[in-house]
Amino acid sequence: MKKALSILTVMMLAASLAACGGAGSSSTAGSSAQNNAQESTSGTESMATQADTPDPVTDSAVNASETTEAFSLETADGSFTQEGNIYKITAAGTYTLSGLLEGQILVEAGEDDEVVLELAGTTINNDKDSPIRVVSAGSVDISAKKDTENVINDKRAAMTAEDEAQGGGAIYADCDLKIKGTGTLVVNAAYNNGIHTTKDLKIQKLSLKVTAYDNALKGNDSVTILSGTVVAISTNGDGVKTKNTDANKSGVTRGDITVSGGSVAVYAAGDGFQAAHNFVMEVGEDGTAPSVTIYTGSYSGYTASDAATTSYKGIKVQNELNITEGSLTVQSYDDGLHADYGTAFEDGTTGQGIINISGGTITLNVYSPEGKTAGGQMGAGWGGRGGKGGWSGQQTVSGADGIHADYALNISGGTVNIDSAYEGLEANVINISGGSSYIAANDDGVNATKGNETPQINVSGGYLDVTVSPNGDVDGIDSNGTYLQTGGVVITRGPASEMAAAIDADGSVKVNGGTIIILGYGRLTAGSGVNSYSLSLHEAGTHSVTIGGTEYTFTNSSSYGRTICCSDVTVS
Repeated sequence: MKKALSILTVMMLAASLAACGGAGSSSTAGSSAQNNAQESTSGTESMATQADTPDPVTDSAVNASETTEAFSLETADGSFTQEGNIYKITAAGTYTLSGLLEGQILVEAGEDDEVVLELAGTTINNDKDSPIRVVSAGSVDISAKKDTENVINDKRAAMTAEDEAQGGGAIYADCDLKIKGTGTLVVNAAYNNGIHTTKDLKIQKLSLKVTAYDNALKGNDSVTILSGTVVAISTNGDGVKTKNTDANKSGVTRGDITVSGGSVAVYAAGDGFQAAHNFVMEVGEDGTAPSVTIYTGSYSGYTASDAATTSYKGIKVQNELNITEGSLTVQSYDDGLHADYGTAFEDGTTGQGIINISGGTITLNVYSPEGKTAGGQMGAGWGGRGGKGGWSGQQTVSGADGIHADYALNISGGTVNIDSAYEGLEANVINISGGSSYIAANDDGVNATKGNETPQINVSGGYLDVTVSPNGDVDGIDSNGTYLQTGGVVITRGPASEMAAAIDADGSVKVNGGTIIILGYGRLTAGSGVNSYSLSLHEAGTHSVTIGGTEYTFTNSSSYGRTICCSDVTVS
Protein backbone atom coordinates (compact mmCIF):
# COMPACT_ATOMS: atom_id res chain seq x y z
CA MET A 1 0.00 0.00 0.00
CA LYS A 2 1.30 3.38 -0.94
CA LYS A 3 0.26 6.60 0.72
CA ALA A 4 1.17 9.89 -0.91
CA LEU A 5 1.38 12.31 1.98
CA SER A 6 2.17 15.89 1.04
CA ILE A 7 4.02 17.49 3.92
CA LEU A 8 4.43 21.22 3.66
CA THR A 9 6.93 23.22 5.55
CA VAL A 10 7.83 26.84 6.02
CA MET A 11 10.51 29.19 4.70
CA MET A 12 13.06 28.04 2.24
CA LEU A 13 16.49 27.76 3.79
CA ALA A 14 19.83 26.49 2.61
CA ALA A 15 20.21 22.74 2.88
CA SER A 16 22.12 21.58 5.95
CA LEU A 17 24.22 18.48 6.50
CA ALA A 18 22.45 15.21 7.19
CA ALA A 19 22.83 13.55 10.52
CA CYS A 20 21.30 10.33 11.78
CA GLY A 21 20.29 9.62 15.31
CA GLY A 22 18.42 7.28 17.55
CA ALA A 23 17.42 7.58 20.94
CA GLY A 24 -60.56 27.44 11.13
CA SER A 25 -61.96 30.78 9.34
CA SER A 26 -60.58 32.49 6.28
CA SER A 27 -60.05 36.07 5.20
CA THR A 28 -58.09 37.99 2.59
CA ALA A 29 -56.45 41.38 2.45
CA GLY A 30 -54.52 43.12 -0.31
CA SER A 31 -51.70 45.63 -0.63
CA SER A 32 -50.02 47.22 -3.61
CA ALA A 33 -46.76 47.94 -1.80
CA GLN A 34 -43.71 46.11 -2.99
CA ASN A 35 -40.36 45.81 -1.26
CA ASN A 36 -37.32 44.21 -2.72
CA ALA A 37 -35.67 41.45 -0.74
CA GLN A 38 -32.53 42.74 0.91
CA GLU A 39 -29.39 41.73 -0.88
CA SER A 40 -26.74 40.30 1.42
CA THR A 41 -23.03 40.23 0.80
CA SER A 42 -20.98 37.59 2.49
CA GLY A 43 -18.05 35.30 2.39
CA THR A 44 -15.34 34.69 -0.11
CA GLU A 45 -15.39 32.69 -3.29
CA SER A 46 -12.07 31.14 -2.40
CA MET A 47 -9.62 31.10 0.46
CA ALA A 48 -7.60 34.30 0.61
CA THR A 49 -3.99 34.57 1.60
CA GLN A 50 -3.22 36.10 4.95
CA ALA A 51 -1.86 39.25 3.33
CA ASP A 52 -5.19 39.94 1.62
CA THR A 53 -8.55 40.70 3.18
CA PRO A 54 -11.12 39.13 0.88
CA ASP A 55 -13.77 41.24 -0.76
CA PRO A 56 -17.29 40.28 0.31
CA VAL A 57 -19.34 38.69 -2.44
CA THR A 58 -23.08 38.26 -2.77
CA ASP A 59 -24.07 34.80 -1.61
CA SER A 60 -25.79 32.95 -4.41
CA ALA A 61 -26.62 29.61 -2.81
CA VAL A 62 -30.19 30.60 -1.86
CA ASN A 63 -32.27 33.44 -3.31
CA ALA A 64 -35.95 34.31 -3.51
CA SER A 65 -38.07 36.91 -5.27
CA GLU A 66 -40.76 38.91 -3.49
CA THR A 67 -44.39 38.83 -4.52
CA THR A 68 -46.83 41.68 -5.10
CA GLU A 69 -49.95 39.52 -5.25
CA ALA A 70 -52.83 40.15 -2.85
CA PHE A 71 -52.33 38.52 0.52
CA SER A 72 -54.36 35.48 1.50
CA LEU A 73 -54.52 33.43 4.69
CA GLU A 74 -56.58 30.25 4.43
CA THR A 75 -57.29 27.38 6.80
CA ALA A 76 -59.66 24.42 6.82
CA ASP A 77 -59.16 23.32 10.42
CA GLY A 78 -57.92 26.36 12.33
CA SER A 79 -59.16 29.72 13.53
CA PHE A 80 -57.87 33.27 13.25
CA THR A 81 -58.95 36.87 13.48
CA GLN A 82 -57.88 39.94 11.56
CA GLU A 83 -57.38 43.43 12.93
CA GLY A 84 -56.00 45.74 10.30
CA ASN A 85 -52.83 44.18 8.94
CA ILE A 86 -52.35 41.82 11.90
CA TYR A 87 -53.60 38.26 11.51
CA LYS A 88 -53.96 36.49 14.84
CA ILE A 89 -53.99 32.68 14.81
CA THR A 90 -55.82 31.36 17.88
CA ALA A 91 -56.05 27.58 17.46
CA ALA A 92 -54.26 24.51 16.21
CA GLY A 93 -54.43 23.84 12.50
CA THR A 94 -52.78 24.32 9.14
CA TYR A 95 -52.69 27.82 7.68
CA THR A 96 -51.66 28.64 4.11
CA LEU A 97 -50.11 32.05 3.42
CA SER A 98 -49.64 33.60 0.00
CA GLY A 99 -49.19 37.07 -1.41
CA LEU A 100 -47.75 40.27 0.09
CA LEU A 101 -48.51 41.26 3.68
CA GLU A 102 -47.36 44.59 5.10
CA GLY A 103 -48.09 43.46 8.63
CA GLN A 104 -47.76 40.52 10.98
CA ILE A 105 -48.70 36.90 11.56
CA LEU A 106 -49.30 36.63 15.30
CA VAL A 107 -49.84 33.22 16.90
CA GLU A 108 -51.67 33.14 20.23
CA ALA A 109 -52.86 29.55 20.43
CA GLY A 110 -53.25 27.08 23.30
CA GLU A 111 -50.19 25.75 25.08
CA ASP A 112 -50.70 22.31 23.53
CA ASP A 113 -51.80 23.47 20.08
CA GLU A 114 -49.78 22.44 17.03
CA VAL A 115 -49.76 25.16 14.40
CA VAL A 116 -48.51 24.74 10.84
CA LEU A 117 -47.83 27.79 8.69
CA GLU A 118 -47.55 26.84 5.01
CA LEU A 119 -45.70 29.48 3.00
CA ALA A 120 -47.02 29.29 -0.55
CA GLY A 121 -45.31 32.23 -2.18
CA THR A 122 -45.58 34.96 0.41
CA THR A 123 -43.71 38.11 1.37
CA ILE A 124 -44.21 39.58 4.84
CA ASN A 125 -42.78 42.98 5.79
CA ASN A 126 -42.91 44.69 9.17
CA ASP A 127 -41.09 47.71 10.56
CA LYS A 128 -42.70 47.70 14.05
CA ASP A 129 -42.47 44.09 15.31
CA SER A 130 -41.55 40.58 14.20
CA PRO A 131 -43.22 39.76 10.87
CA ILE A 132 -43.99 36.30 12.31
CA ARG A 133 -44.33 36.16 16.08
CA VAL A 134 -45.47 33.23 18.21
CA VAL A 135 -46.59 34.30 21.67
CA SER A 136 -48.09 30.96 22.64
CA ALA A 137 -48.50 27.48 21.13
CA GLY A 138 -47.41 23.92 21.79
CA SER A 139 -45.27 23.92 18.65
CA VAL A 140 -45.10 25.71 15.33
CA ASP A 141 -43.97 24.36 11.96
CA ILE A 142 -43.19 26.84 9.21
CA SER A 143 -43.13 25.04 5.88
CA ALA A 144 -41.99 26.50 2.56
CA LYS A 145 -44.10 24.66 0.00
CA LYS A 146 -42.51 23.03 -3.03
CA ASP A 147 -41.52 25.36 -5.87
CA THR A 148 -42.41 28.51 -3.92
CA GLU A 149 -40.25 31.50 -3.00
CA ASN A 150 -40.92 33.20 0.32
CA VAL A 151 -39.39 36.29 1.91
CA ILE A 152 -39.66 37.61 5.47
CA ASN A 153 -38.35 41.17 6.03
CA ASP A 154 -37.90 42.61 9.51
CA LYS A 155 -37.33 46.28 8.70
CA ARG A 156 -36.94 47.70 12.19
CA ALA A 157 -33.82 49.70 12.98
CA ALA A 158 -31.02 47.78 14.69
CA MET A 159 -31.82 47.04 18.34
CA THR A 160 -30.05 49.29 20.83
CA ALA A 161 -31.94 48.19 23.98
CA GLU A 162 -33.98 45.20 25.11
CA ASP A 163 -37.70 45.59 24.45
CA GLU A 164 -39.88 42.73 25.68
CA ALA A 165 -42.88 44.25 23.93
CA GLN A 166 -41.34 43.31 20.58
CA GLY A 167 -40.23 40.00 19.17
CA GLY A 168 -36.49 39.45 19.13
CA GLY A 169 -36.26 38.17 15.58
CA ALA A 170 -37.84 38.33 12.15
CA ILE A 171 -39.36 34.96 13.03
CA TYR A 172 -39.70 34.79 16.80
CA ALA A 173 -41.32 32.01 18.83
CA ASP A 174 -41.84 31.14 22.45
CA CYS A 175 -42.27 27.44 21.70
CA ASP A 176 -40.59 24.63 19.77
CA LEU A 177 -40.10 25.77 16.18
CA LYS A 178 -39.43 23.76 13.02
CA ILE A 179 -38.49 25.35 9.71
CA LYS A 180 -39.06 22.86 6.90
CA GLY A 181 -40.46 22.21 3.43
CA THR A 182 -39.03 21.77 -0.05
CA GLY A 183 -39.38 25.38 -1.16
CA THR A 184 -37.25 28.45 -0.50
CA LEU A 185 -37.33 30.85 2.43
CA VAL A 186 -35.23 34.01 2.72
CA VAL A 187 -35.24 35.93 6.00
CA ASN A 188 -33.78 39.43 6.38
CA ALA A 189 -33.54 40.78 9.92
CA ALA A 190 -32.22 44.31 10.33
CA TYR A 191 -33.35 44.56 13.98
CA ASN A 192 -31.81 41.65 15.87
CA ASN A 193 -31.95 37.88 15.25
CA GLY A 194 -33.10 36.17 12.10
CA ILE A 195 -34.94 33.06 13.33
CA HIS A 196 -35.14 32.84 17.11
CA THR A 197 -37.04 30.55 19.43
CA THR A 198 -36.78 30.41 23.20
CA LYS A 199 -37.13 26.61 22.93
CA ASP A 200 -35.86 24.07 20.33
CA LEU A 201 -35.18 25.04 16.71
CA LYS A 202 -35.08 22.41 13.94
CA ILE A 203 -34.37 22.91 10.24
CA GLN A 204 -35.16 20.32 7.61
CA LYS A 205 -35.09 19.95 3.80
CA LEU A 206 -35.81 23.48 2.59
CA SER A 207 -33.49 26.04 1.03
CA LEU A 208 -33.03 28.67 3.73
CA LYS A 209 -31.08 31.90 3.79
CA VAL A 210 -31.07 34.08 6.90
CA THR A 211 -29.30 37.43 7.13
CA ALA A 212 -29.44 39.03 10.56
CA TYR A 213 -27.94 41.93 12.45
CA ASP A 214 -27.23 39.65 15.43
CA ASN A 215 -27.61 35.86 15.40
CA ALA A 216 -28.85 34.34 12.18
CA LEU A 217 -30.23 31.21 13.88
CA LYS A 218 -30.88 31.02 17.60
CA GLY A 219 -32.60 28.32 19.63
CA ASN A 220 -32.24 29.01 23.33
CA ASP A 221 -32.60 25.31 24.18
CA SER A 222 -31.11 23.75 21.04
CA VAL A 223 -30.52 24.08 17.31
CA THR A 224 -30.69 21.03 15.03
CA ILE A 225 -30.02 21.10 11.29
CA LEU A 226 -31.22 17.84 9.78
CA SER A 227 -31.03 18.51 6.04
CA GLY A 228 -31.48 21.08 3.32
CA THR A 229 -29.37 24.00 2.15
CA VAL A 230 -28.78 26.59 4.85
CA VAL A 231 -27.00 29.93 4.58
CA ALA A 232 -26.67 31.76 7.91
CA ILE A 233 -25.27 35.30 7.83
CA SER A 234 -24.67 37.47 10.86
CA THR A 235 -23.48 40.98 10.14
CA ASN A 236 -22.74 41.87 13.78
CA GLY A 237 -23.01 38.69 15.87
CA ASP A 238 -22.79 34.90 15.79
CA GLY A 239 -24.07 32.68 13.03
CA VAL A 240 -25.80 29.91 15.01
CA LYS A 241 -26.27 30.08 18.77
CA THR A 242 -27.84 28.45 21.82
CA LYS A 243 -28.26 29.90 25.30
CA ASN A 244 -29.85 27.74 28.02
CA THR A 245 -28.01 25.11 30.09
CA ASP A 246 -30.69 23.86 32.45
CA ALA A 247 -31.82 20.22 32.29
CA ASN A 248 -34.70 19.04 30.11
CA LYS A 249 -37.35 16.55 31.20
CA SER A 250 -34.94 13.68 30.59
CA GLY A 251 -32.26 15.26 32.74
CA VAL A 252 -30.08 16.18 29.75
CA THR A 253 -28.39 19.56 29.71
CA ARG A 254 -29.84 21.93 27.17
CA GLY A 255 -27.83 24.16 24.85
CA ASP A 256 -26.66 21.72 22.15
CA ILE A 257 -26.17 22.41 18.46
CA THR A 258 -26.42 19.38 16.15
CA VAL A 259 -25.69 19.25 12.43
CA SER A 260 -26.62 15.85 11.02
CA GLY A 261 -27.10 16.56 7.35
CA GLY A 262 -27.46 19.17 4.68
CA SER A 263 -25.17 21.83 3.30
CA VAL A 264 -24.53 24.67 5.75
CA ALA A 265 -22.62 27.89 5.09
CA VAL A 266 -22.07 30.38 7.91
CA TYR A 267 -20.73 33.90 7.54
CA ALA A 268 -20.43 35.60 10.93
CA ALA A 269 -18.93 38.83 12.19
CA GLY A 270 -18.41 36.90 15.45
CA ASP A 271 -18.37 33.13 16.08
CA GLY A 272 -19.66 30.77 13.42
CA PHE A 273 -21.34 28.39 15.88
CA GLN A 274 -21.58 29.18 19.57
CA ALA A 275 -23.01 26.33 21.64
CA ALA A 276 -23.89 26.92 25.28
CA HIS A 277 -23.28 23.20 25.85
CA ASN A 278 -22.28 20.71 23.09
CA PHE A 279 -21.76 20.79 19.33
CA VAL A 280 -22.27 17.56 17.37
CA MET A 281 -21.59 16.95 13.69
CA GLU A 282 -22.72 13.51 12.55
CA VAL A 283 -24.48 11.47 9.88
CA GLY A 284 -28.24 11.81 10.01
CA GLU A 285 -30.95 9.21 9.80
CA ASP A 286 -30.91 9.29 5.99
CA GLY A 287 -27.22 8.36 5.96
CA THR A 288 -26.10 11.64 4.39
CA ALA A 289 -23.08 13.34 5.91
CA PRO A 290 -23.29 17.09 6.47
CA SER A 291 -21.11 19.68 4.75
CA VAL A 292 -20.31 22.79 6.78
CA THR A 293 -18.34 25.87 5.73
CA ILE A 294 -17.62 28.70 8.17
CA TYR A 295 -16.13 32.17 7.71
CA THR A 296 -15.71 34.44 10.73
CA GLY A 297 -14.52 37.96 11.41
CA SER A 298 -13.46 39.98 8.41
CA TYR A 299 -13.20 36.80 6.39
CA SER A 300 -16.98 36.59 6.54
CA GLY A 301 -17.18 39.97 4.85
CA TYR A 302 -18.45 41.62 8.05
CA THR A 303 -16.92 43.35 11.06
CA ALA A 304 -18.64 43.43 14.45
CA SER A 305 -19.24 46.78 16.14
CA ASP A 306 -17.18 45.51 19.11
CA ALA A 307 -14.51 44.05 16.86
CA ALA A 308 -11.67 44.86 19.28
CA THR A 309 -13.02 42.48 21.92
CA THR A 310 -15.40 40.03 20.28
CA SER A 311 -14.72 36.36 19.57
CA TYR A 312 -14.23 35.12 16.01
CA LYS A 313 -14.02 31.36 16.55
CA GLY A 314 -15.24 28.87 13.98
CA ILE A 315 -17.03 26.61 16.47
CA LYS A 316 -17.04 27.42 20.18
CA VAL A 317 -18.59 25.23 22.88
CA GLN A 318 -18.84 25.47 26.63
CA ASN A 319 -18.61 21.72 27.17
CA GLU A 320 -17.88 19.15 24.43
CA LEU A 321 -17.36 19.27 20.66
CA ASN A 322 -17.86 16.02 18.73
CA ILE A 323 -17.24 15.45 15.03
CA THR A 324 -17.93 11.94 13.77
CA GLU A 325 -18.52 12.47 10.05
CA GLY A 326 -18.92 15.05 7.30
CA SER A 327 -16.90 17.83 5.77
CA LEU A 328 -15.98 20.90 7.81
CA THR A 329 -14.06 23.88 6.45
CA VAL A 330 -13.26 26.87 8.65
CA GLN A 331 -11.54 30.15 7.88
CA SER A 332 -11.55 32.09 11.13
CA TYR A 333 -9.89 35.02 12.82
CA ASP A 334 -9.68 33.13 16.10
CA ASP A 335 -9.53 29.46 17.13
CA GLY A 336 -10.96 27.15 14.49
CA LEU A 337 -12.45 24.73 17.05
CA HIS A 338 -12.61 25.64 20.73
CA ALA A 339 -13.95 24.00 23.92
CA ASP A 340 -14.09 25.79 27.28
CA TYR A 341 -13.56 24.15 30.65
CA GLY A 342 -15.21 25.03 33.94
CA THR A 343 -18.30 26.93 32.79
CA ALA A 344 -21.00 26.66 35.46
CA PHE A 345 -24.25 25.42 33.90
CA GLU A 346 -27.77 26.06 35.14
CA ASP A 347 -28.29 22.35 35.87
CA GLY A 348 -25.39 22.34 38.35
CA THR A 349 -22.81 20.68 36.10
CA THR A 350 -19.69 22.32 34.69
CA GLY A 351 -18.12 22.42 31.25
CA GLN A 352 -15.55 19.70 30.48
CA GLY A 353 -13.53 21.36 27.73
CA ILE A 354 -13.30 18.28 25.47
CA ILE A 355 -13.01 17.91 21.69
CA ASN A 356 -13.49 14.49 20.08
CA ILE A 357 -12.77 13.86 16.39
CA SER A 358 -13.52 10.35 15.15
CA GLY A 359 -14.31 10.88 11.47
CA GLY A 360 -14.93 13.31 8.66
CA THR A 361 -12.60 15.75 6.95
CA ILE A 362 -11.69 18.98 8.72
CA THR A 363 -9.77 21.82 7.08
CA LEU A 364 -8.85 24.84 9.19
CA ASN A 365 -7.22 28.16 8.33
CA VAL A 366 -6.84 30.37 11.39
CA TYR A 367 -6.00 34.04 11.00
CA SER A 368 -5.77 37.13 13.17
CA PRO A 369 -7.75 40.39 13.03
CA GLU A 370 -5.97 43.70 13.02
CA GLY A 371 -5.91 45.22 16.49
CA LYS A 372 -6.01 41.88 18.34
CA THR A 373 -2.29 41.19 18.36
CA ALA A 374 -0.28 39.59 21.08
CA GLY A 375 3.05 38.19 20.00
CA GLY A 376 4.03 35.53 17.54
CA GLN A 377 3.78 35.52 13.78
CA MET A 378 0.58 34.49 12.09
CA GLY A 379 -0.96 34.01 8.69
CA ALA A 380 -1.33 31.82 5.64
CA GLY A 381 2.11 31.61 7.08
CA TRP A 382 3.94 28.89 5.40
CA GLY A 383 1.22 28.19 2.90
CA GLY A 384 -0.29 25.09 4.50
CA ARG A 385 -0.42 21.80 2.61
CA GLY A 386 -0.70 23.57 -0.72
CA GLY A 387 2.53 25.47 -0.29
CA LYS A 388 0.90 28.80 -1.12
CA GLY A 389 0.71 32.07 0.70
CA GLY A 390 4.28 32.65 1.81
CA TRP A 391 5.36 34.61 4.83
CA SER A 392 2.97 37.47 5.62
CA GLY A 393 4.48 38.95 8.78
CA GLN A 394 1.10 39.65 10.40
CA GLN A 395 0.88 39.31 14.17
CA THR A 396 -1.50 36.84 15.76
CA VAL A 397 -4.03 36.72 18.55
CA SER A 398 -2.37 35.02 21.49
CA GLY A 399 -3.87 31.54 21.57
CA ALA A 400 -5.35 31.60 18.05
CA ASP A 401 -5.15 27.85 17.56
CA GLY A 402 -6.36 25.52 14.88
CA ILE A 403 -7.96 23.30 17.53
CA HIS A 404 -8.00 24.26 21.22
CA ALA A 405 -9.51 22.22 24.06
CA ASP A 406 -9.11 23.56 27.57
CA TYR A 407 -8.93 19.98 28.83
CA ALA A 408 -8.73 17.05 26.37
CA LEU A 409 -8.37 16.69 22.61
CA ASN A 410 -9.01 13.17 21.30
CA ILE A 411 -8.40 12.29 17.65
CA SER A 412 -9.34 8.72 16.79
CA GLY A 413 -10.27 8.97 13.11
CA GLY A 414 -10.94 11.21 10.15
CA THR A 415 -8.61 13.67 8.47
CA VAL A 416 -7.50 16.93 10.08
CA ASN A 417 -5.81 19.54 7.90
CA ILE A 418 -4.61 22.64 9.71
CA ASP A 419 -3.25 24.69 6.86
CA SER A 420 -2.36 27.68 9.01
CA ALA A 421 -2.58 28.58 12.69
CA TYR A 422 -0.56 30.14 15.48
CA GLU A 423 -0.53 26.81 17.30
CA GLY A 424 -2.00 23.78 15.55
CA LEU A 425 -3.34 21.42 18.24
CA GLU A 426 -3.48 22.64 21.82
CA ALA A 427 -4.96 21.04 24.93
CA ASN A 428 -4.00 19.97 28.42
CA VAL A 429 -4.15 16.32 27.32
CA ILE A 430 -3.82 15.30 23.66
CA ASN A 431 -4.63 11.72 22.67
CA ILE A 432 -4.10 10.60 19.06
CA SER A 433 -5.18 7.03 18.35
CA GLY A 434 -6.22 7.14 14.69
CA GLY A 435 -6.93 9.24 11.65
CA SER A 436 -4.54 11.42 9.67
CA SER A 437 -3.54 14.83 10.99
CA TYR A 438 -1.51 17.36 9.00
CA ILE A 439 -0.47 20.39 11.01
CA ALA A 440 1.19 23.58 9.75
CA ALA A 441 1.71 26.19 12.48
CA ASN A 442 3.67 29.34 13.12
CA ASP A 443 4.46 28.60 16.76
CA ASP A 444 4.08 25.12 18.24
CA GLY A 445 2.53 22.51 15.99
CA VAL A 446 1.19 20.35 18.83
CA ASN A 447 1.21 21.76 22.36
CA ALA A 448 0.17 20.16 25.66
CA THR A 449 -0.46 22.98 28.12
CA LYS A 450 -0.88 23.17 31.86
CA GLY A 451 -4.36 22.39 33.16
CA ASN A 452 -6.28 19.86 35.24
CA GLU A 453 -3.74 17.12 34.75
CA THR A 454 -0.06 16.87 34.07
CA PRO A 455 0.27 17.96 30.44
CA GLN A 456 0.64 14.97 28.16
CA ILE A 457 0.68 13.96 24.53
CA ASN A 458 -0.19 10.32 23.91
CA VAL A 459 0.11 8.79 20.44
CA SER A 460 -1.12 5.23 20.08
CA GLY A 461 -2.13 5.12 16.41
CA GLY A 462 -2.93 7.11 13.31
CA TYR A 463 -0.71 9.42 11.31
CA LEU A 464 0.54 12.78 12.60
CA ASP A 465 2.54 15.17 10.45
CA VAL A 466 3.77 18.43 11.93
CA THR A 467 5.39 21.37 10.18
CA VAL A 468 6.85 24.49 11.78
CA SER A 469 9.74 26.74 10.87
CA PRO A 470 13.24 25.21 10.85
CA ASN A 471 14.44 28.12 12.96
CA GLY A 472 13.13 30.54 15.55
CA ASP A 473 11.55 29.94 18.94
CA VAL A 474 9.09 27.27 17.84
CA ASP A 475 8.59 23.57 18.52
CA GLY A 476 7.05 20.96 16.28
CA ILE A 477 5.70 19.00 19.26
CA ASP A 478 5.89 20.56 22.71
CA SER A 479 4.60 19.10 25.96
CA ASN A 480 4.76 20.97 29.21
CA GLY A 481 4.63 17.52 30.74
CA THR A 482 5.26 14.23 28.95
CA TYR A 483 5.19 12.67 25.49
CA LEU A 484 4.43 8.97 25.11
CA GLN A 485 4.15 7.06 21.84
CA THR A 486 3.05 3.44 21.68
CA GLY A 487 1.90 3.24 18.06
CA GLY A 488 1.15 5.18 14.91
CA VAL A 489 3.44 7.16 12.62
CA VAL A 490 4.70 10.63 13.56
CA ILE A 491 6.75 13.00 11.41
CA THR A 492 7.68 16.20 13.19
CA ARG A 493 9.85 19.10 12.08
CA GLY A 494 11.46 21.99 13.86
CA PRO A 495 14.68 23.80 14.71
CA ALA A 496 17.81 21.83 15.48
CA SER A 497 18.46 23.16 18.98
CA GLU A 498 17.62 22.20 22.53
CA MET A 499 15.75 25.46 23.14
CA ALA A 500 13.52 25.06 20.07
CA ALA A 501 13.09 21.65 18.55
CA ALA A 502 11.11 19.27 16.42
CA ILE A 503 10.01 17.60 19.65
CA ASP A 504 10.40 18.86 23.19
CA ALA A 505 8.96 18.13 26.63
CA ASP A 506 9.49 19.40 30.14
CA GLY A 507 9.26 15.79 31.27
CA SER A 508 10.06 12.57 29.46
CA VAL A 509 9.81 11.77 25.75
CA LYS A 510 9.25 8.02 25.47
CA VAL A 511 8.75 5.95 22.32
CA ASN A 512 7.64 2.45 23.26
CA GLY A 513 6.06 1.61 19.90
CA GLY A 514 5.15 2.96 16.50
CA THR A 515 7.42 5.11 14.36
CA ILE A 516 8.70 8.61 14.90
CA ILE A 517 10.76 10.59 12.38
CA ILE A 518 12.28 13.77 13.77
CA LEU A 519 13.56 16.36 11.33
CA GLY A 520 15.58 18.73 13.48
CA TYR A 521 16.46 18.36 17.14
CA GLY A 522 14.79 15.92 19.49
CA ARG A 523 15.64 13.88 22.51
CA LEU A 524 13.82 10.70 23.37
CA THR A 525 14.04 7.43 25.24
CA ALA A 526 13.38 4.37 23.11
CA GLY A 527 11.71 1.40 24.75
CA SER A 528 12.53 -2.25 24.31
CA GLY A 529 11.98 -3.38 20.72
CA VAL A 530 12.26 0.14 19.32
CA ASN A 531 15.26 0.53 17.05
CA SER A 532 17.14 3.47 15.63
CA TYR A 533 17.42 3.74 11.84
CA SER A 534 19.99 5.67 9.86
CA LEU A 535 18.07 7.87 7.39
CA SER A 536 18.48 11.20 5.70
CA LEU A 537 15.04 12.75 5.17
CA HIS A 538 15.53 16.26 6.50
CA GLU A 539 16.67 18.07 3.38
CA ALA A 540 14.37 20.07 1.12
CA GLY A 541 12.74 17.98 -1.56
CA THR A 542 10.60 14.90 -1.98
CA HIS A 543 11.35 11.82 0.11
CA SER A 544 10.03 8.30 0.30
CA VAL A 545 10.30 6.06 3.33
CA THR A 546 9.02 2.54 3.83
CA ILE A 547 7.67 1.84 7.30
CA GLY A 548 6.71 -1.73 8.04
CA GLY A 549 6.14 -2.43 4.35
CA THR A 550 4.10 0.71 3.67
CA GLU A 551 5.65 3.43 1.55
CA TYR A 552 5.13 7.07 2.55
CA THR A 553 6.06 9.92 0.24
CA PHE A 554 6.35 13.51 1.45
CA THR A 555 7.94 16.76 0.41
CA ASN A 556 9.94 19.21 2.50
CA SER A 557 10.00 22.73 1.13
CA SER A 558 12.76 23.59 3.62
CA SER A 559 15.77 21.83 5.06
CA TYR A 560 16.13 20.80 8.69
CA GLY A 561 19.22 20.05 10.75
CA ARG A 562 19.18 16.28 10.89
CA THR A 563 17.06 13.12 10.85
CA ILE A 564 16.26 10.99 13.88
CA CYS A 565 14.18 7.86 13.31
CA CYS A 566 13.02 5.28 15.83
CA SER A 567 10.52 2.49 15.16
CA ASP A 568 9.32 -0.90 16.31
CA VAL A 569 9.11 -2.03 12.67
CA THR A 570 11.62 -1.98 9.83
CA VAL A 571 12.17 1.45 8.30
CA SER A 572 14.10 2.02 5.10
